[in-house]
Amino acid sequence: MTEFDRYVDGGDDAVYDFCDACRALSDVKFIMAERSVSELLVMIATSSKLQAIVANACRGFDFPAAFAKARVRSGGRYTLLPPSAPRDLIAFAVNLLYAFDTHSVPLGEFLDEYYYSGNGVSFAFAAFAKNIVTPLADCVEKELRAFSSAAREERAAEPETVSEVEPLLPDEAVADIVNRIADLCDIAEQSGATKRELEDLYGVAGSLADCVNKRDVRMVRPLMTGLRGVVSASRQAAALGEKVDELDETFRHFGV
Repeated sequence: MTEFDRYVDGGDDAVYDFCDACRALSDVKFIMAERSVSELLVMIATSSKLQAIVANACRGFDFPAAFAKARVRSGGRYTLLPPSAPRDLIAFAVNLLYAFDTHSVPLGEFLDEYYYSGNGVSFAFAAFAKNIVTPLADCVEKELRAFSSAAREERAAEPETVSEVEPLLPDEAVADIVNRIADLCDIAEQSGATKRELEDLYGVAGSLADCVNKRDVRMVRPLMTGLRGVVSASRQAAALGEKVDELDETFRHFGV
């Protein structure tokens, strides 16, 4: 087991913890909203089953088109009517959370546009959480049950085989990238990161390194977004930000 592996949970409990955190989001005050959103994304990044559920839901999903379709005029404003199909709802909600975390969609402006409340922005955030994030929890639980059932049926029906995945990264690039991910963690430790900051960083970095080692690049983009969010929220942002940019540039060079 590598240092990274200790921070990646392969069990069902991590999925249910995520669902509990989703349902608790409606009670979070707006001042803590962005931090809570980042924590949800870290939970995805550190659970192999959540990663699989999200990757399956996001495959082929067109978020801009889905968002445009979800906008419904209500009086002089717009509100959102999220997709009803479980996988579409998962993809829609997770893409929206990533947009908040990366500040490509400012959370405050979004709430004012689609969930305005005369009682204040915390009420608006609670309405958003109940409309989008609570259903996300329900859909993830449904997909977990389907995911687990399918895995059991597959094991019963087929002999164990080793699937070959066409490598998208050359061996030397894989080794270089994994070493640079490890260097990020070393720099954070040497820069006096807190235990919580290191746990968040190791969780996302470990999942990213695992994807690279397996040449399974489906989750590289979401994990890079999560890594950037964890770094920008830490006191090591200045020391690590440039390294994250260079890592992102390397992935894009290889078409990932």
